[in-house]
Amino acid sequence: MPALLLIGLGGLAGWALTPLSHWFNRPVAEVSVEGAFRYLSRERVETLLSEQLGEGFLKMDLAQIKAALEAEPWIARASLSRRWPDGLQVRIYEEEPIARWGDTGFLNRRGDIIAVDDLSALESLPELKGSDRDAASMMARYQDLSQLLRHRGLAIKALHSDRKSAWRLILADGVVLVVGRDQVLEKMQRFALVFDRRLQRQWDEVKQVDLRYQNGVAVAWKDATDDDDE
Repeated sequence: MPALLLIGLGGLAGWALTPLSHWFNRPVAEVSVEGAFRYLSRERVETLLSEQLGEGFLKMDLAQIKAALEAEPWIARASLSRRWPDGLQVRIYEEEPIARWGDTGFLNRRGDIIAVDDLSALESLPELKGSDRDAASMMARYQDLSQLLRHRGLAIKALHSDRKSAWRLILADGVVLVVGRDQVLEKMQRFALVFDRRLQRQWDEVKQVDLRYQNGVAVAWKDATDDDDE
């Protein structure tokens, strides 16, 4: 009796291996790709996937495909899952560019430098420029300053930090704010106070505001040769 039972189980195992082998070798017949696709085209994702889908449905290495997708600069994260009987579902999460980073590419909200070849889609973004090691801190400071200025109807077009860590802002309306090296946020808060009390009424006449003073600011007016201290 045990011998018969053993033979029976062996026959059952042989029968089960045939369809399992079939599923291992079955090609992927349907791929569903989802995402916002603001900067990255769906066609680009499909091309990346086509280069990875040589294995059968169960043989395909989802971790490897995920890594290949996330090597694309515009893809922040990719989520993949099998869909029976022969499908693959892919969800793409794009990087969100907050500002251009010189001629290299862009910064995301965390201040990560994302290098891209084509910058044409980023032309409307503000430009941040400085040392690569300071990219994260510059992004954090940019967001703080943007909020401070936004409440006054002002926007940052460019934020630069030179080799001496001196800061300089160019606003969307062309006005330049010279901040200097130290106490950047404190100086900008002082600027906000002067703007609210006086400069707002004459803002169309302002060319540059120099904040590198202990207790005030210096204003350069359009069509004027001298600066006025505030």
